[in-house]
Amino acid sequence: MEIRPAGDGDLAEIARIATANGDRDGANPQYVAHLRGNGGFLVAVTGGEVAGYCATRRFAGATMLCDLFVDPARHGGGVGRRLLESAFPGSGARFTFASQDPRAMPLYVRHGMRPRWPLLYLSGPPGRGAETSARRVDVVDAGAAESLLTGVDRTADYAYWAVTPGTTGVLVHDDDGAVAAAGVAGPDNLIHLTTAGSHDPAAALRSALTVFDAPTVRLCLPGPHPAVEDLLRARWRIDTYDHHMSSVADIIGSDRVLSPSLA
Repeated sequence: MEIRPAGDGDLAEIARIATANGDRDGANPQYVAHLRGNGGFLVAVTGGEVAGYCATRRFAGATMLCDLFVDPARHGGGVGRRLLESAFPGSGARFTFASQDPRAMPLYVRHGMRPRWPLLYLSGPPGRGAETSARRVDVVDAGAAESLLTGVDRTADYAYWAVTPGTTGVLVHDDDGAVAAAGVAGPDNLIHLTTAGSHDPAAALRSALTVFDAPTVRLCLPGPHPAVEDLLRARWRIDTYDHHMSSVADIIGSDRVLSPSLA
């Protein structure tokens, strides 16, 4: 088995394996290009055929495993293990969001990651009467605002999110007019939201939800996020969940709206 960086000629096979595993991201060549350019994207090749792939990137001082998928015909053949050995060659901090597939968690535990909390995929009605004001803005402006809030440049991620039609930036302001949170929203999904450390993330989220006209909005929240209980009381529901797994606790904050493959 050969483990090597993915090339342009592998895109069709990556898409085939992604589709066979019910993953929409890997079937999107723009997503693959984003991670190839801003992280690492490996394929496992055996018998001249792509048997699986994985993607990683650096985030919050750690290596994030964004994706790991194996051709269903080759499950149980060690492809995932070999990909992870190449993706995590050292002992540095690492994390991922593992699916509910019972084969995934033991594999990640053996590579130094422990379950920390569930990542909840929620859907429900948009907000009304929030404490702070929110508005849709240009994606570039939202990305610049997040950089000022956090000191982390996510320009490349914002540029990738902006490719999807109908996607905008979102800014939440406090009563003094200062930016309290910045993120990205599609027509009916809050893709990403980061709140300034001095502000209440639950209040910022309630405000961000007021920018939607759709009857139902989707988002992903860490289980410990302070807004979870409020959303469930407001007739939101948990549609499914993943598991956040990491080698060190608190690598990634639980007070933000997450884009699962990009954090």
